[in-house]
Amino acid sequence: MQKHTADKSRFHDVRNEILDIAMHLNAQESEKRRQRAAERALQARRGIEDHFESRRLARQCHEEDERLRHFG
Repeated sequence: MQKHTADKSRFHDVRNEILDIAMHLNAQESEKRRQRAAERALQARRGIEDHFESRRLARQCHEEDERLRHFG
């Protein structure tokens, strides 16, 4: 009977260790997904900022060209 109880205890210990490992791996994967999403959001934000900066510079160049054309 003691062997059965010891085996059962060992089984629960191993099962709990496996569950702990699985939870840890899941947490790591979730963190990686969160980091990748944050990186994508940052890249998108930078792309939007670059787009508006490019439009602002193009507008300034056009205004300068117009000013030079009219006032030489």
